[in-house]
Amino acid sequence: MQPNLDNLKKKIEENRDLIDRIRLKLPGFKGYVEKAEAYEADKLIRSLIVDRLKGIKGEVTGAMVDLEKKEIRRFHAEFESLINKIEAFIRKCEYTDFGSSASLSGIAISEDDKNRLLEYDWRLIAVLDELETETKNLRGSSHDAAGDVVATISDKLRQFEERFNERKNVILEVL
Repeated sequence: MQPNLDNLKKKIEENRDLIDRIRLKLPGFKGYVEKAEAYEADKLIRSLIVDRLKGIKGEVTGAMVDLEKKEIRRFHAEFESLINKIEAFIRKCEYTDFGSSASLSGIAISEDDKNRLLEYDWRLIAVLDELETETKNLRGSSHDAAGDVVATISDKLRQFEERFNERKNVILEVL
């Protein structure tokens, strides 16, 4: 689903507090306010990704525990590996500095570039939706298929991480 960028921008404009609206009217401050909004948007996107990855990690852990309760341990190493990958990626998302370096840049960002970043983030979240769907399939899979589902989730996580890494390139191209 394609986001309605005009509505999204309108909501951002409406949510500005009074001080920011005054700052926009002062000469030279508009760029600072827009940079701060870009930084906040970046933090929000990364926070959303982290929250959803924590949910995915919980689902994988729950599925592993379910199998352990049934004394099925043949996929334990695959589950552990996937959980460790998710945890490492969560830390990466939490501590990456893409947005902070972008917000300190003195270069103006055009509307087209802002739209490009929003659209990229929207597509990134759509890929995260697919990853969550695969994770939900894990609990419903048969004992024999659990290893294949874990491998699929691991592959989708790798693809998601590659797209997240490409996000930095998109930001740098815009700046």
